[in-house]
Amino acid sequence: MGELSIGSTKSVTICIPAYNEAAVIAKVVQEASSVLEQTALRGEILVIDDGSVDETWSILSALQKVIPALQIRRHELNEGIAATFTELYQWAANELVFLNSADGQWKMSTLLELLPMAKQHDIIIAQRIDKHYTLCRRIVSWLFNALPLVFFCTRTYDAGSVKLVRREVYDIPLLSSGVFNEAERIIRARRRGFRIGVKSIEHFPRLTGKSSGAKPRLVAEAMRDLIKCWLDIVILRRN
Repeated sequence: MGELSIGSTKSVTICIPAYNEAAVIAKVVQEASSVLEQTALRGEILVIDDGSVDETWSILSALQKVIPALQIRRHELNEGIAATFTELYQWAANELVFLNSADGQWKMSTLLELLPMAKQHDIIIAQRIDKHYTLCRRIVSWLFNALPLVFFCTRTYDAGSVKLVRREVYDIPLLSSGVFNEAERIIRARRRGFRIGVKSIEHFPRLTGKSSGAKPRLVAEAMRDLIKCWLDIVILRRN
């Protein structure tokens, strides 16, 4: 599709983490397949079932028989979102990587909005126009993006949102083991000269499941990782 204006880019990977998403996973994967066809790029759809206890895996297994681009993996036990993200990034083989959730808050068509920016940027962040969060989650999200500016003089814009990223960015070593690794990647990529772009997108209420991003354990883990990264990047000057 010429209107996408994506230059020499030839391939893209769509990554989807899933946990107890039986109600929506078929729709999400079918939408991903449709969007992939619209890009006219060589592509793949990677889904990791992170230890679901509902019918998510059986639905994915059936979909794999009719959607050639779909590849699936399953965790026997729930390993958490950060570990699942990391595995998806490492598994992806194509030039560009687009990770989206299965909860319906970001439309798969967001990929079509970000692709034209891939000529000039290595990381394109889909910045949410309005976040459908509780007050507590809004505060956590604000801090998640404000603190990197204070500690590292780097804007992360909306680190917890979906992104379109050049595959080599995921080869940057990270210290963070939790959700702060999304912000850390942007910080280190900027310092290494990768180009960061931002596109405002619509954000929608969850179709299923319950948000867990503001759990005290995850917040504490993110703060610990932020301090570790500050010591490594600012004090020891390791990019």
